[in-house]
Parts: sequence; C-alpha cells; structure tokens
Amino acid sequence: MKNGAGSFTAERIEELRKSVDLSDIPEIADFSEGHLRNWKPAKKAVSFRIDLDNLEWLQSAGIKGYQKKMNAVIRWAKQHGCPLAAL
Repeated sequence: MKNGAGSFTAERIEELRKSVDLSDIPEIADFSEGHLRNWKPAKKAVSFRIDLDNLEWLQSAGIKGYQKKMNAVIRWAKQHGCPLAAL
C-alpha cells in the first residue's frame, strides 16, 4: 500500500481542493521581498560611484554582504515612499 500524495487519484485531488477554505489566507501580490521559499528576485550587475562615508557605513558590520545591505536600504526607501524627485 502506498502512502503519501503520490497515491492520490486526480478525482481525490480535485475533491480535496474543493474542500479547502482559503478565505482567511491573504493573497500574495508583491513578491519583491522573496516570500516564496528558494525564490530570489532577478538581479543585474551595475557599476556606480558611492561616497566613502556611505560605503564605510554599509561595510560597518563586515565588508562581506554590503551589497545586500545596500539593496535592502533601497528597497526600504521604495516601500516607504521615498520621494526621488526631492533628492
């Protein structure tokens, strides 16, 4: 006798799907923070100049990973409505 999802028939799967209530689960519309396991946003290599004091601040907890921190700062500013026109 098989155990697990591999032993379900198409009819049984359809029956189970109809009986599941998803009304209390919010739909994920914004995947920018990587809500899905093993999902990573698309990235592109760019080159730009950064003031040394800002670079030192990003590297203050260790030189490795400062680019991820910079990306997190930009994402935070975008999500909190930082007005680019005012800069």
